[in-house]
This record gives sequence, C-alpha cells and structure tokens, in this order.
Amino acid sequence: MDFAFKNMLDIAKMTKESCLDNFTILDYLFDYVNGKSQSNGQPWEGCTHLYIPVLANAHWFAVEINFAESTVYVYDPDKSCLTQGQLQKFLESVCYFIPLLAKSVNILVQDKVQVQRVDGTVK
Repeated sequence: MDFAFKNMLDIAKMTKESCLDNFTILDYLFDYVNGKSQSNGQPWEGCTHLYIPVLANAHWFAVEINFAESTVYVYDPDKSCLTQGQLQKFLESVCYFIPLLAKSVNILVQDKVQVQRVDGTVK
C-alpha cells in the first residue's frame, strides 16, 4: 500500500462533500483495489489486512486495517502528537471508503469501521 492511496481517499471525501463530480476519483480507487492502477500491482481480493503509512501534522504513523474485525489499528509510538479526536478526524476518509471499496471485491466489512490505538509495533 502506498502513501498516495490515503491522499486519494481524502480527495474523494472532499469532492463528495463539495458535491463535485468525483467519478474519476472513484474509478481510480476501484482500479486501485482491483490491481489495475499503475502504482499498485496486486488486487485486494482475498486480503485480510491492509497497511497504510500515514502523515498527519508532520508526524508519521502506521495504520493496519483488519477487514474481519472492521477495525483500523493505529500504531503510533508518540501518542502525544495527535489526540484521539484528531486521529478520528484525520482517518475519516479511511473509515468512510474502506467498507465501500472492500465490498467491491467481496471482502466482508462492517459499514461502521472503528479506530483503535495500539501499543507496540505492527505485527
């Protein structure tokens, strides 16, 4: 998973909120999920976890999306950089689009994805 994917989720959410035509962006996201994007060689079908590097307020952390648990796990060694509210706000686009995109390739995910901070490192 590359960093550009999170940016595309943010752009898709902004265009949805501003009522602009976002079919091109959604097409790009569906191509990404199906492995047809130039920056992603593997389709999501059959995946159980998804990992995304995230940059927020000049601070990097890792996100693990566990499809079976419908949970976004946040691995951040410096928890003082973002409050839980800031983290929730920053990951809104992930929580909104991941169920839609996962379901497009028959991955079962709840419509409501929760965000949970994790102590330790990515498994």
